[in-house]
Amino acid sequence: MGDSFGQQQDAGSFAAAAAVPPVRKTGAPLGRPPGSTNEPRNKRKKYVFSKELKQLMYGFGDVPNPSNDAVGVLEDMLVEYLTDTCIQAAAVADKRGKVNVEDFKFVLRKDAKKRARVEELLYMNEDIRRAKKIADIPELDSSKGGAKDVPL
Repeated sequence: MGDSFGQQQDAGSFAAAAAVPPVRKTGAPLGRPPGSTNEPRNKRKKYVFSKELKQLMYGFGDVPNPSNDAVGVLEDMLVEYLTDTCIQAAAVADKRGKVNVEDFKFVLRKDAKKRARVEELLYMNEDIRRAKKIADIPELDSSKGGAKDVPL
């Protein structure tokens, strides 16, 4: 019986050690930016997504004006996800020293929906850039001395 008690004690200490998050060199747990460890939500940087999250929540069936606590929890989750994704992309780009779009594609490679959305947004961005380039042809702009109005 003494052996089983010792095994249980060892297993318990292992579980306690496994519950401690890994720590970066700066002292902050992985997945969180330095300075945001275990700080209350109101002491961290002011959130900027609350208006959009309220609109998203309403669009997905919530009440027109959701509680600030619900929006705050959702915003905490969003900020944590974005931070983790950026940290992962930075880890991928560690040798180059510069994060680019391909690093985010690599991080999202296992999530087909998010990867497809990234591809769609990149395509739309390129399409808009091409349309702006076509629209900025000086011949079409009469205010810059290009094509002149001809009286009929």
